[in-house]
Amino acid sequence: MRIAGLCGLFLVGLASLGPAHAADMPFLRGSQGLMPSEPVYFRWQGVYVGGQASYSSGKSDFSQGTGDLVSYMLRNTIEEAEMGVSSWTTLPSNNGMTGTGWGGFIGYNAQWDDAVLGLEFNYTRVGLKATAADSMGRYNLLSDSVYHLVDLTSTAGVDLTDIATLRLRGGWAASWFMPYAFIGVAAGRADVTRSATVAGYTSTVSPTDSGFTGWTPAYAETRSDNRSGAWGFGYSAGAGIDVALMANVFLRAEYEYVYFGDFQGMKVTVNTVRGGLGFKF
Repeated sequence: MRIAGLCGLFLVGLASLGPAHAADMPFLRGSQGLMPSEPVYFRWQGVYVGGQASYSSGKSDFSQGTGDLVSYMLRNTIEEAEMGVSSWTTLPSNNGMTGTGWGGFIGYNAQWDDAVLGLEFNYTRVGLKATAADSMGRYNLLSDSVYHLVDLTSTAGVDLTDIATLRLRGGWAASWFMPYAFIGVAAGRADVTRSATVAGYTSTVSPTDSGFTGWTPAYAETRSDNRSGAWGFGYSAGAGIDVALMANVFLRAEYEYVYFGDFQGMKVTVNTVRGGLGFKF
């Protein structure tokens, strides 16, 4: 009887403690289904504006910078027709264009999950200058049976002051970071100076003959063209990254290559690195 009574008391105590202990016991692994959460993307969509500072280096190709001036001065002459003086590569390239700049940008982003596509206008005020000066001379026996010597002296300069680009951007929203690449059209404004002097000489005797006594001056002419605010057009391409500091503020770092095909016969290329601060609405 004593044993039966103890067993009864044990069963009653176990029944009274069971619910409390059961509530505190952990679930076995795998006993509860996992509910995947929705992916979270930082919203880059919307209008944005910002300011920027930059450093640029450039190259000016002056090789055909004065060709039209020479062509005009030697129009309807035997020297131009048979010696092609206006096509001579008188001036070299100049790689010494460097300078800092400042500017701003405004654009709009459309976003689908982590894909971002946008259109942006970007402006930079710069001060990139380059100059070149050189001369060359050639002589030939032409169809009139006379030796003709032409001396050509040329100078040119470019002071690039403004660069504006309209870009199509494609980016990838990696949470608070958005790397992007872009292509676009470019317009630039520059002060351009050009000058060419052509001097012509003749001789009926070859300069290599013993009877040569010197060249007879035939003509000398100088023509200049100085323009303030000349426009050049081309294209741009580059890449960068936007980093969100908070919901409506982001930092930017980027690289851009710009090519201008014709500043009064001269070609200009610019490489620029920028840092900026933007605001998204």
